[in-house]
Amino acid sequence: MFMKSKRSPSFWIIVASFLAIPAILTTSCKKSSDPVPKVTPGDVRDSVYLVAETFYLWTDNLPSEDVFKAKSLAGPDEVIEKVKTYSPLLNGKHLDRYSFGLPKADWDNISNGNESDFGCGFKFNRASSGDYSDDLRISYVYKNSSAGIQGVARGWRILSINGITANTDNINALNTALNQNSISVQFKTPANTNQTITLTSGSYSVNTVIKSSVIDLGGKKVGYIMFNTFFATAIQEIDAAFADFVAQNVTDVVVDLRYNGGGRVDIAEHFADLLAPAAAKSKLMYTDQHNTLLTSEGWNESVPFDNSAQKLPGLSKVAFIGTSGTASASELLINVLKPYLGENQKLFGSTTYGKPVGFYPITINRGLSDAYTTLIVAVKSTNSVGTSDYFQGFNPDGLANDDLTKDFGDPEEGSLKAALTWIQNGTISTSTVATESVARPSPVIESANAKFDRSFKGSIFKEKKH
Repeated sequence: MFMKSKRSPSFWIIVASFLAIPAILTTSCKKSSDPVPKVTPGDVRDSVYLVAETFYLWTDNLPSEDVFKAKSLAGPDEVIEKVKTYSPLLNGKHLDRYSFGLPKADWDNISNGNESDFGCGFKFNRASSGDYSDDLRISYVYKNSSAGIQGVARGWRILSINGITANTDNINALNTALNQNSISVQFKTPANTNQTITLTSGSYSVNTVIKSSVIDLGGKKVGYIMFNTFFATAIQEIDAAFADFVAQNVTDVVVDLRYNGGGRVDIAEHFADLLAPAAAKSKLMYTDQHNTLLTSEGWNESVPFDNSAQKLPGLSKVAFIGTSGTASASELLINVLKPYLGENQKLFGSTTYGKPVGFYPITINRGLSDAYTTLIVAVKSTNSVGTSDYFQGFNPDGLANDDLTKDFGDPEEGSLKAALTWIQNGTISTSTVATESVARPSPVIESANAKFDRSFKGSIFKEKKH
């Protein structure tokens, strides 16, 4: 293990001379300007390693640059992959499966909620523990995309893509097809009709709330919100959904995060403020923790609940829906509310991704053609009772199937049905066929779905005043 001494003030001047933390992350704590040096396009491998030495949560494990030899690696991506091998081990595997980097233009699109794809998710359905059928479905659709504009919806079954039969034997060929700019998809709709539609990859703005509705549950009014990403116009869309909940006197809420891989922490904070009980007002939401160097520079902070946002005065129970695609800012939201909601909060679905850490996007060669943004693990969050190291995810209180044959908000959809049952009578089923299928996942289908999952998984923390 290699230990490094604390940097001198002059070191921070050097860092500031070529690194600029973007100002998109929060509405507070913004710098008036970021120093950008006169640099030219070229090799950024050693700069990526300097970022890691400074910001990496486990920087004390890193060797000096002359031992690491960043310039012996093929490129900046490879530098980050090697950095990850210095993170601590858990069950024989390195904790850091999160750090990455990408061209700045690509990061700007992600952070601004701009996508350039077909606008829908693909996932194999599995109805029971013994079901290995090849049933590929649309899992979600963004309304402004090629798929959304043409009326494609969750639950539509894919029979073929570019003539390739949609089964797990053809997963590699299907993935190759999905990397093309245009695909011909043969669907079977819920009306049992066949449609062939050409989907075109193109730029569009995502709608972060896929679905919101109010469900009448035997006299209870339950607000349902399917929330898919903590980016772009998320706060406005969440507020619009909650304004409707308030108008309809909602008393319980289901927050569906089953495919939400995370995003901006300030949005998670706002969502938590909406759901927190009055007893949480001004109390600790979470604390964050950095490496020894950044801690000594005063980067650690405690964030309280605000509770000044539009709220549901009669809110009783909050149910979350999660899967292995539920990550980072989504998990932070679940984690910070649990100490205050207690038994009035439950999680349904399957085990979440497991990411209690976040990034500060840091761009190298800003303003140049080869500008590269690093997202290297730099901060860990802890809730008010000390829960932090959920690297293996949160286990659900009630196992439930992600029923791809039904649309979001359908009270008969497996995960939502389980949540509604708990809200209505307080019981959590542990013996249904759907539960059995989640408890005993099919390796074939799980592997295939993992290859289709290309979503961002991360928490983007606020900019610091340094």
